[in-house]
Amino acid sequence: MLTALGYYYAQIRQAQAKRAKPPRLEHIDRAIRLSGLIEGAEVLCVGARNAQEPLAFHARGYRAVGMDLLPHLHPAMRLGDFHRLPFQDSRFALLYAAHAYEHARDMAAAAREAIRVLKPGGFLYAAFPIGFVPSAHDLVDFASPERFLAWFPGVRRLWSRETPAEVAVLARLETK
Repeated sequence: MLTALGYYYAQIRQAQAKRAKPPRLEHIDRAIRLSGLIEGAEVLCVGARNAQEPLAFHARGYRAVGMDLLPHLHPAMRLGDFHRLPFQDSRFALLYAAHAYEHARDMAAAAREAIRVLKPGGFLYAAFPIGFVPSAHDLVDFASPERFLAWFPGVRRLWSRETPAEVAVLARLETK
């Protein structure tokens, strides 16, 4: 059993190693295009590591905030944990999580928080690796869009793409 301290240590150590990694812009562009997100909508980038994801959304006309376990001095970033999001209910039109949820220590809590901060009719875009051996850092192999979305009651899958190494999925919050 992984202790809370062990969990945070593994996540922070890995986040520091990946902090300079640029965002995958194809995921950001796909989330915008497929959701039909209106310009100026509020976006939450969960597990953003650095300010690059929210800045990519800003450059495309959206109000975005990134959140990560690591403190970051950029004004587009907030310190936080996706198991207990530091945002008001029904705030965001899109929750964007590229390679974040596989790190969840308590997936039920992380999913509840995502639903809580999404507006009714809001969108969840997630990309996650599949086919790996879980570790202290990568805890959950969802294996498919269906197994991932099963954690999010009230969402309906709109689109998904699977490769041998990764799944990307867009869903809409139908009911809270």
